[in-house]
Amino acid sequence: MIRLLLIWCVLLAACAPPPVVKIALVAPFEGRLRQVGYEAFPAMRLAIRKRIAAGSAVSARVAFIAYNDDGDPAHAARVAHNVALDPEVVGVIGHLVPSTTLAALSVYTQASLPVLAPSVPADMLPRDPLVFRMGPAAPSRNRKMSNAPCAALDPSWAATGWPFGECVVDAPPVSELLGAQQALAAFTELSLGPPPGPRSIVAYDATNVLLDAIALDAQVRGMPTRAGVADALRRIRHNGLLGQITFDRDNTWADAPTWAYGR
Repeated sequence: MIRLLLIWCVLLAACAPPPVVKIALVAPFEGRLRQVGYEAFPAMRLAIRKRIAAGSAVSARVAFIAYNDDGDPAHAARVAHNVALDPEVVGVIGHLVPSTTLAALSVYTQASLPVLAPSVPADMLPRDPLVFRMGPAAPSRNRKMSNAPCAALDPSWAATGWPFGECVVDAPPVSELLGAQQALAAFTELSLGPPPGPRSIVAYDATNVLLDAIALDAQVRGMPTRAGVADALRRIRHNGLLGQITFDRDNTWADAPTWAYGR
C-alpha cells in the first residue's frame, strides 16, 4: 500500500489561489532502509520553508507529497505508476537507492515525468532526456576527503547497494559542511528527534533544484508542466550545499562530488 506521508502546500502568489502542481519524493520509509527516507523528508520540508520565508513568487501552488517504496524494486515500480498517474505531479525526486531507482525510471519517463535521481551513481542510470543524474560518476573528478573515520559511515549505505566502496559516498556528515549545518539547523524540529545525515544534504539540494525549475517554467509559461519543468532543469544553475549544480547535455551533474571517509 502506498502511504502518503504529507502534503505540504506552498502558496507562492499573493492573488487568488492559482492551480496546484506537485513534487513527489519516493523513498523507503519502512523496513531496513527506512533511515534513507527519514533523512530526506525533513530536509525537503526545510527547503520549502525557506522558500516561504524568502517570499518566492511563482504563479502556482506547489504541493509536496511523499511515498514509501519499502526499498523494494517491485514495489517501487508500482508506486511509480501511481505517481505518474497524478497529472498534477510535474517532477519526482527518487528513489535514493540504486535498485529501486532503476526499477522505477521507465515508468516515469514513459509518462513524460522528469526525475531527479540523487544518491545513485550517474554511471548506473540511463541517459534519458527526463532523467537528471545528480549522483557522481565513478571515478569522480570531484573527490573530497571526510574527516570522519570509515567506521562512522552509516551501514545503510552498504545495504542500498552503493557501489563505490565501503568508505566512498556522495555526501559527507552534516558536521563537515558549514552551509549544511546552517541550512539543516531546524531539522530535528521536523524529524522529532533524529539528526540530519548525508542524505539530508542531497535531498535539500534536489528539492531546491526542482523548485528553481518550477519557478523558471512558471515565469516562461505561467503554469508549470512536466515538459516545461524538464526543459527548465536543463538550464538551472543552483548553488547548492554540495556545490554549483548544473546539468550537461546528458542531464548529468558532471561536478557531483564523492566523499572518501578516513580509515
